[in-house]
Amino acid sequence: MAMGRTRSKARAGWPDNLYPNRDGFKYRNPKTGKEVWLGRDKAKAFETARQANALLVSPTDLLKRVVAARESVADAVRIFRQDDAPGRGWKESTAAEYEIVLRRIEKDIGDREVATFTVKDCAEYIRQADGARGRNTRRLVLTWVFACALQEGWIEFNPAEQTRKFTFERQRQRLTKQAYGEIWAKAPAWVRNAMDLSLITLLRRDDVVGVRFADLRDNALWIVPAKTDESTLVKLQMKATPALLALAARCRDEVLSPYLIHRLPEKARPSNKRAKGRDHHTQVMADQLTRAFKEARDAAGITGPTAPTFHEIRSLGGALLRTECGWTEQQVQELMGHASPSMTQNYLEGHEMPWQEVTPGLSLPA
Repeated sequence: MAMGRTRSKARAGWPDNLYPNRDGFKYRNPKTGKEVWLGRDKAKAFETARQANALLVSPTDLLKRVVAARESVADAVRIFRQDDAPGRGWKESTAAEYEIVLRRIEKDIGDREVATFTVKDCAEYIRQADGARGRNTRRLVLTWVFACALQEGWIEFNPAEQTRKFTFERQRQRLTKQAYGEIWAKAPAWVRNAMDLSLITLLRRDDVVGVRFADLRDNALWIVPAKTDESTLVKLQMKATPALLALAARCRDEVLSPYLIHRLPEKARPSNKRAKGRDHHTQVMADQLTRAFKEARDAAGITGPTAPTFHEIRSLGGALLRTECGWTEQQVQELMGHASPSMTQNYLEGHEMPWQEVTPGLSLPA
């Protein structure tokens, strides 16, 4: 039976099982976990909650609450933040995205006991998220949180793992070769260099802005992709093709910089006032590249909520290697640094395959 936890200072004096809900109040049945909207009138909500408690909460339930407080979902979130999250090697932006989900979980169900949170409870809560992708993200984070509770011995199994995964169609349109050229024509020189570097090497945005001239040596470009630095440990020794060497030469302009992709800042700042992660005044940050690419894309007339992002250049490059250069899917996978073929297939999906000329070998029987 679900029991309420100790009230926060903000809800001191509230009846048990009564909670704020948007601009009103809701009551959670302590026996079933079902929630009922009680409206916006505080006095009526308080009185209704007290009457409901009198009918539903037995003296035995109250005694159990006094004797032993049970671990809550918020406790499991705290363990996840403390013991699990630091070892995942997330980038700052990724950690911030998951932190938003964790805070939402704390707000919505943080005071629920993990031991009484069922598969049905998880499924109902997951369905409250917006869209299939949002539901999958909430499910993933819930799985991590309840895994911590399981490892602490608070629960016997992970209820979030038993819920369904949701399928969703890709919302972002693919970048075509023609659209690439139109955007390239509207972009400043440093953005053109970044686009071409991603197209040739299939590097991600964060890796593109991090490539240094010193990484190009011994007839190869030596790269440890940032996304795999703490996971699959992929290290790429990329042969310096004539196209890559020509691009590197083009990047050596009148601006002295250790980075292939660089630009002079609009306003000079002292080193202690630079953006976090910037170690040189000419260094381009990933978000800067995203904004500049979008400006060039909009200038080319390619707009809308599904317009391709800079990341789609990586997908286009892989597709062109397959359709125009005859590369196999495995070769594309190796250049992309993917650990599995299925991930590479996700990138190539949505680009048309070329027609192949074949000759039937069998003849009809006489």
